[in-house]
Amino acid sequence: MPFSGWLVLRYNRMNLVDFQTLPLWQLIVAGIFVGSLAVQLFYYAFFFLRLALYKPAKSTSHSEPVTVIICAWNEEDNLKKNLQSILEQDFPEFEVIVVNDHSRDETDLLLQAWQLKYAHLRVINLNTENAQMRGKKFAISMGIKGAKYENLVFTDADCRPSSKHWLRGMSEGLKDEKQLVLGYGGFEKKSGVFNKFYRYESVHIAMQYMSYALAGMPYMGVGRNLAYKKDLFFQTKGFIKHRHVASGDDDLLVNEVSNGKNTTIQIQKEAHTISEPCESFSAWWIQKRRHLSAGSFYKASSKIILGIFTLTHLLFYLSFFGVLSMETLYWLALCGIALKWMIHLSIIRVVTRLLDERDLLLFSLLGDLFSPFFNTAVAISNRINPPIRWR
Repeated sequence: MPFSGWLVLRYNRMNLVDFQTLPLWQLIVAGIFVGSLAVQLFYYAFFFLRLALYKPAKSTSHSEPVTVIICAWNEEDNLKKNLQSILEQDFPEFEVIVVNDHSRDETDLLLQAWQLKYAHLRVINLNTENAQMRGKKFAISMGIKGAKYENLVFTDADCRPSSKHWLRGMSEGLKDEKQLVLGYGGFEKKSGVFNKFYRYESVHIAMQYMSYALAGMPYMGVGRNLAYKKDLFFQTKGFIKHRHVASGDDDLLVNEVSNGKNTTIQIQKEAHTISEPCESFSAWWIQKRRHLSAGSFYKASSKIILGIFTLTHLLFYLSFFGVLSMETLYWLALCGIALKWMIHLSIIRVVTRLLDERDLLLFSLLGDLFSPFFNTAVAISNRINPPIRWR
């Protein structure tokens, strides 16, 4: 049969479908598929398109003094690799505070040596007097308390700036009424499918928190690349509302203090940070469990907007396979997924370019399929056995 004839036959069969004669379960599954697709497309059009169309403001000469804060717990090796690139940023006036949080390796000696070379490096050592106050939130609080400057930029010991202009890019957003800057923290590109999954997940998360921020509904940021005003931290009494939660020094704080007026994003390539990715699935699983556990403490509005997207994302693929198995409605599944993937690719193409992750464009289709199932499995695991340790 010629291909044109096959298409005509398919079209006629589609028109001959009598929905009234279909079993109820098929109608329900098809309805879920169409409904979840509609919600997903709304998120792409109303939220994610904002990031794809976003035009970052041109860099200015804004250069108020800045304090960079890094917490270190047995981070000798990472500091050896990354600290120098932070200390040698192209910025007129800044200090770098490393909070040495009860390290048992040679972190202290390394920092002492670095201080002889860099006068703007300061070290806060947490010792036995602080033994009962351990944890990253306490370490960050001590760093903020000791900061000389109002503008604060945060990163981790295992991160390195993508350029010498990282500090300028992250700090220039802290002007006018903006008190909080959400940056992008990417991961080192390595070979293998696992690395692509890992990096795609960070792109997917960044696309969400940056898009929602542009829509006036910021809900989180990443501590690998974050900036805010010192006064903003103390106005809300820092981490006091969630001090009992081991994780969330970044996303829970942002979720509490951010709003549509005081928050902006920074996506310029020069202002990214790059971290070492997890090397195994088990390490990623533990890390993901820890991060998702903080989500239960988000504001109700954040839970709703994230929950609807996550639920419809999962339902879309579950119902897709159900509709695809139906002899009379498989065409609906094919048309629906083609539409979603077309919209997805058109937006993620721009997002991956902005975030310097172009190699993930086509892989993002597999990542989009994998992500809702992986996150659901992590969420179920957290329900059964909540993570209790941060490190």
